Amino acid sequence: MNKRTERMSRSAAERINRKDTMIRQNNAELEELRSQYENLDICEEDKQVIDDYIACKDARADRMAEKLYEKGRKDVKRCIRIRKLIRRCIILSAIVTVVLVQYNKNEKLRESMEELLKRLRDGVSGEDL
Repeated sequence: MNKRTERMSRSAAERINRKDTMIRQNNAELEELRSQYENLDICEEDKQVIDDYIACKDARADRMAEKLYEKGRKDVKRCIRIRKLIRRCIILSAIVTVVLVQYNKNEKLRESMEELLKRLRDGVSGEDL
């Protein structure tokens, strides 16, 4: 993650930690469990295994959260691109409609001009006889 994204992620996590009641409750429970863990009467080797297990789970959860965040951003960007494309298609179809209407009007005008010229030619030809 780049630095800006990391800052945004940390800021969002801090807001969630402050505002979400379930997260606050989980944080309190984690502190209580940490205290109980530190007071356990087990050897350092066993504690190290437990620490490694917890660290691995935390690292995996952090990586998953990071990947999900990035995926969400990509999905949003894709949706924005699709919306822009749809908007452009709508504008293009409006332009094509106007062009076709104008072409149709010009075609009718051309046909009426041809008809007028034909009548004029027919009228001039009839007078010459």
